Amino acid sequence: MKLEKSVVRARRLLPILLGLSLLAAPLQGHAADKLLVQDGVLYHAGTNPYDAVADDVNGDGRADVIVFDLVENKISVLLGNGDGTFQMKQDTSVGRSPRAVTVADFNGDGHADVAVSNAVDNTVGILIGRGDGTFEQQVAYPTGNWPVGLAAKDFNGDGILDLAVTNNSSNTVSILRGMGDGTFRTAITVPVGMSPRSVASEDLNSDGIVDLAVANVGSNNVNILLGDGQGGFTSVLAISSGRSPIGLQAADLNSDGYMDLALAANGDHTANVFLGNGDGTFRPVITLPLGHSPLDLEVADFDGDGNLDLLGGVQDSSNPILLGNGDGTFQSARTYFDRPSSAVASGDFNGDGKADIIDISYGYIKIFNSAAEGVVSLAQDRYEAAENSASVTVSVYRAAGSYGQTKVSLRTIEGTAIAGTDYNSVDELLVFNEGETTKSYPISIIGRNGDQGDRTFFVELGNPTNGAVLGASARAEVTIREPVAVPDTTPPVLDVSKFRIIDQYQGMPDQLYGEAGAVSEAGAMVKAYPWVDADADGTVNAGEWGAPIGLGFSAADGSILPADIGDLSPGTYAFVVTATDAAGNESAQEASAVVSMTLVKDVPPDSPDTSPPSWQTGAKLIFSSVTSSAVTLEWPAASDDRGIAAYEIYQSGTIIQSVPATTRNYTINGLAANTTYNFAIKAVDAARNASPGLEGTIQSASAPGSGSGSGSGSGSSSSGSVPSVLSSESRLQQLSLTAGDQPITLTPPFQAGVYDYTVTTKEAQVVVSPRIMHSAAKVEINGERVTSGYTVPLKDGDNVLTIRVQAEDGSATTYRLTLKREPLEETGEQPNQEIQNSFIDIQGHWAESDIQKAFTLGIVKGDVSGTFRPHASVSRAEWAVMMGRLLKADLTGSSISFTDGNSIPAWAHDGVHMAVTEGLMIGYADGTFRPGQPITRAEIAAVLSRVMNESGEMDGNTSYADDSGIPVWAKPYVQAAADYGLLQGRGANRFAPNEPMTRAEAAVLLVRLSRVLGPGLHVDP
Repeated sequence: MKLEKSVVRARRLLPILLGLSLLAAPLQGHAADKLLVQDGVLYHAGTNPYDAVADDVNGDGRADVIVFDLVENKISVLLGNGDGTFQMKQDTSVGRSPRAVTVADFNGDGHADVAVSNAVDNTVGILIGRGDGTFEQQVAYPTGNWPVGLAAKDFNGDGILDLAVTNNSSNTVSILRGMGDGTFRTAITVPVGMSPRSVASEDLNSDGIVDLAVANVGSNNVNILLGDGQGGFTSVLAISSGRSPIGLQAADLNSDGYMDLALAANGDHTANVFLGNGDGTFRPVITLPLGHSPLDLEVADFDGDGNLDLLGGVQDSSNPILLGNGDGTFQSARTYFDRPSSAVASGDFNGDGKADIIDISYGYIKIFNSAAEGVVSLAQDRYEAAENSASVTVSVYRAAGSYGQTKVSLRTIEGTAIAGTDYNSVDELLVFNEGETTKSYPISIIGRNGDQGDRTFFVELGNPTNGAVLGASARAEVTIREPVAVPDTTPPVLDVSKFRIIDQYQGMPDQLYGEAGAVSEAGAMVKAYPWVDADADGTVNAGEWGAPIGLGFSAADGSILPADIGDLSPGTYAFVVTATDAAGNESAQEASAVVSMTLVKDVPPDSPDTSPPSWQTGAKLIFSSVTSSAVTLEWPAASDDRGIAAYEIYQSGTIIQSVPATTRNYTINGLAANTTYNFAIKAVDAARNASPGLEGTIQSASAPGSGSGSGSGSGSSSSGSVPSVLSSESRLQQLSLTAGDQPITLTPPFQAGVYDYTVTTKEAQVVVSPRIMHSAAKVEINGERVTSGYTVPLKDGDNVLTIRVQAEDGSATTYRLTLKREPLEETGEQPNQEIQNSFIDIQGHWAESDIQKAFTLGIVKGDVSGTFRPHASVSRAEWAVMMGRLLKADLTGSSISFTDGNSIPAWAHDGVHMAVTEGLMIGYADGTFRPGQPITRAEIAAVLSRVMNESGEMDGNTSYADDSGIPVWAKPYVQAAADYGLLQGRGANRFAPNEPMTRAEAAVLLVRLSRVLGPGLHVDP
């Protein structure tokens, strides 16, 4: 981002010699543990350089530096060479005491021009550029008294650049409207605060019109001048800026699309940031320690993370960089230069995409180019190529760090082989971007008739940029062999970034494979050595790797088929991967060949269930409605990795009742009066694993008329006696949401005093869990009493919940929760082009291959972000669309006669119409289709059986352990789906008819169905 800066300051500079010279300065700056900039290089350009700006003034695409001298009244140009170095161009005279410069094309000829404020002459000078870094003599235009700040923008929307000049002694801003030919009209004056210095021009109120912000040193404030689009401005606001504000800049510092302001407060020794609201107003100041009496401030991205940073020019030995976090906050200052500074600026001078630093201090300028790290070397000292081969490929490695961008030259040097006769010469610049560690370059070999014998030439690396250095192997010999059985001594080259792990279920061997391009040669034997970095030095040393695991041979495209590496335990593993060609050349066992992986090892769906349910921490058994003969028990929901099957109620250690998993309370009758009872609740799953008992003791009330009072209990939430004061506490202590086992974030986060929250999700259902402040309070969600988690099926769009908390005394507080469900992938949107063939969240998933197959068949699609979301449940509408794609049915339908037809998303309308018309899916008895409701396994079994033309009739029961829980209408469909091998049971031989189907399970199921139906898929009428 190029930021506009008005350069204004007052300081005393030491005189130095004229001319251009380079001096090494042994100073470094550090950002965290990385070298942020290289040592600075001094440039002499004038007796008293005041400040500088960076721009391309000769049209070569490289950033140049324009320096203006306060005493010699001139501008000097340092033309950039593109590698962070400069050459001097001729000087151009300007007016007396130049205080600010801006570069723009004022006459529309495509060349950079310069505007300069001449403080003593009370003028602004225009220097028309010739396009080669030189300028015509200035033409001066009158301004107010002592012009110091300068900005160029189109203020009146005519497509022509105008100028704004701050007049320090007149307390005004002069507006000079451009004519488009490099000339300007007479200035219009706008009053501002006392002693204005710097000025920034941007759209501050989001109306598409350029506005001005002016820093006033005398009145310690910033004027906000809103533009009217005709070239006029109105002062609407004066912001307190801190003492002596200078170096004002406007930029979006928190990435919200609105312009913010940043300045240096000279008298407060701080950088002050004002985050914009987008309407011309600003939030309270953020004050950041900067250093002693700062004279300037620059805003740019110095570390290349995409966030704007702050650079201070201060008068002590701690010139700071404050790295931005992208949200309007900044990290603590880091020193890049340990001498006082009077002005700072920036530009990308070495072409690495990061801002470099211009520092002016006591009569000279110093350029700090962004740094890179690494030792650059050739992979081998010797290469060989047969004369009849097309080329020889040399590899260049970057070791010892990959931060920053570095460039290194690669050139060939003749030996006994002649360039142009035996090989094509090379003189190239290899660019290692940040994070890159390997480059390969092919050198063409020219075949010759006759026997010339073996010939050699050399490949040489040179001149790494931005602080990187050459390693020991900077020169290699290349031998061109006559085609007479030349032995192969070059090992294959591996690209470890193309190796992938398949994280299988527990009890199944995990697998390692390589994508296309993983190995440079076909037919190479690929092995994986288990590696443990015993000495933690990051290098592969002898004795650190185990016995190799054979992965097989590389295919023609360099890929390797999945190979078993053992049924590993969950955890992190590393393998050194090598490739050995037919000649026995094995690639190096080194750190660059390490493949690291983390295994989760999920439990397979059909594995035995040995894990009992559990209660949340703090769960209690609650007693209520205690009488002399009855008591009501209430308990929270338990959790289980396979689902809760039922809750069992125990009295004095003996089970007295079992209730469904959806039940959270039970009333026990037939108690004796004034008697102590012990009760417990246990949660059990389908495999009969039981949780610990949730226990409590209760004493029943005395018989009516006995006068001995009501019952009481150690776990109960109520008592027979009436307290003298009832609690009025009706607030929630916490409100949490989950989908599956994943938490969902509220907006804003839950906090006291906030009663309206929003959640955006793609899930088909969520669980809302309110937690009350007082145990006697009661919670209702949309009028339904809630004692634990409340499951909400979601339709597309807004789903509004009213949460009412009633205190013990009857008072109540109401919360509003809006659940916004975004449409899932079945809207038909395609993923980004570069990830269409590999979803980013299925790598290593047990169903990865079938998910990819389903995608290839056009059955499933992913989000536009490239995710598949394999663990999300499938809604009825999504299932209808997937079935339509599999069966290649005509998805053009008419209206659907369901009472909730308007809630069926547009993307699912035709799929639902097809499924209903063909008899694959039906609605519910109340006339609804319920498109957003997760489809159950029983419903899916029915659809599959209808596709297979099964009759839906069966005598007897299914073979599943939970046959009694399978609806009668679904049993023949469930058995038919099992007979075809389409739908399998879950743990402990359960079918789990009412549980939802995940997207991964759906993909596997549909691929199986495609194989059963074979080619020519269709729906029989």
